[in-house]
Amino acid sequence: MSEGITWLSDAWRGDAPVLFVTFARGIGPRDLVVRLGARPGEVLDPITFAEAERLTFNERESARVARFGECAGWSYAVEQGRPSKARWAHSAISAGGVEVLHLTPKPDDPPRECWYYRDGRTVGRFDIGDTPDEDMAFLLPAFEEAGLLDDDASEDFDSLHATLSALQQHFRLSLPRQDILNGRLPAAVTATVPPENLGD
Repeated sequence: MSEGITWLSDAWRGDAPVLFVTFARGIGPRDLVVRLGARPGEVLDPITFAEAERLTFNERESARVARFGECAGWSYAVEQGRPSKARWAHSAISAGGVEVLHLTPKPDDPPRECWYYRDGRTVGRFDIGDTPDEDMAFLLPAFEEAGLLDDDASEDFDSLHATLSALQQHFRLSLPRQDILNGRLPAAVTATVPPENLGD
């Protein structure tokens, strides 16, 4: 049974783990983490979320660590530490016909964002909870189904959960929650020093 990605709405709240999530279709997970900054072939043994946190913040052994895998036909990388290279118009990560979707919680600089790249170009971006612009109008049917286009939504309406539900439905996304939060996954260092600029 697919777990989807709506569980990220809990993982992005309060004191929960800060997870920067990148999906790619058209390359394997090891190629994805290389595009995110890892050195080719330098894969760590499978580690837990807590071990990735210690590796990231232990005397600057690294500034960002990605754990990775495949799920529902997409490669995925879940990065910890600082914002992902995929966060700020890095369309090169989708070169060669690759499709990339990046979700960032932006804990220090809200609102949360979604970026979408395809075949070496930036298709578009939007703030999570807002309606996509014309570049990503193909998402509107899924947004409508999730209730995001309803002007009469109640004050209790959870736009974060609804946006993740719409993306999950349109792109058929899923992530293994227990593996990511409590299990072990292969990992790679995607930044060895704190990035000077957003998305380095």
